[in-house]
Amino acid sequence: MSLVAPIRAQENYIRTTEVIDTPTAFTLEKGNYHLSFLGYDNGGLAFKTYMGLNDNIYLGAAFDVQNAIGRERAQPNVPGIVAKIKFTDGWEQFPISFAVGYDTFYIGNDGKTRNEQNELNQMIYGPYFVVTKPIYLFDDEQHVNFGMRVPTQPYYVPDNASYFISIDVPMGEYFMFKAEGERIYYDFTRPNEWLLNFGIRYTYMRHFSIEFDIILQSGEQGNRILKIEYTDHF
Repeated sequence: MSLVAPIRAQENYIRTTEVIDTPTAFTLEKGNYHLSFLGYDNGGLAFKTYMGLNDNIYLGAAFDVQNAIGRERAQPNVPGIVAKIKFTDGWEQFPISFAVGYDTFYIGNDGKTRNEQNELNQMIYGPYFVVTKPIYLFDDEQHVNFGMRVPTQPYYVPDNASYFISIDVPMGEYFMFKAEGERIYYDFTRPNEWLLNFGIRYTYMRHFSIEFDIILQSGEQGNRILKIEYTDHF
């Protein structure tokens, strides 16, 4: 379960800080906070929380436990920092948002790396930049996002720098369809490792959301994800 904090953009639109497994350029309003709980493959659980320091910056933390549910030995990972700074929302004729941040990489075991020196420090984190462009179809606002991220924790691996692209499509007041491609390596090699993700989210009263996602990789069984999301303000 992962919280994608809905924030009010215009009277009828919800803008999210994440799509499924990739960020958008949007942030939280000042005083808003985000809580996220995510269940992934093999009984893993991930928790993420952050708060809007002002309308363009948020700061928080992420914590992950592999095999939290089931017979296998639970393996907690060292908590990490998550942050985002939005620089611009563009201008009226060309509304494009640009942000940089630092966050986790990928959901589930895809977001871990072998670390023989410290088994508690396997989560992959790193900086990213992202551009978000609203589009207007079917009398509603959708968002297309494109960006790149580079893993730096626990190891700096520049060859694993990767692109991502995503879109969200509202379906009425309560539902939203999401799709994204990620782990598209900077030199477009290893296409068998690219990820294609789909999800649908139900939001109640703009605070509570539940989301079902599937992450697909060539030659692998799909990874089914459950997200529970909550956002509010102080």
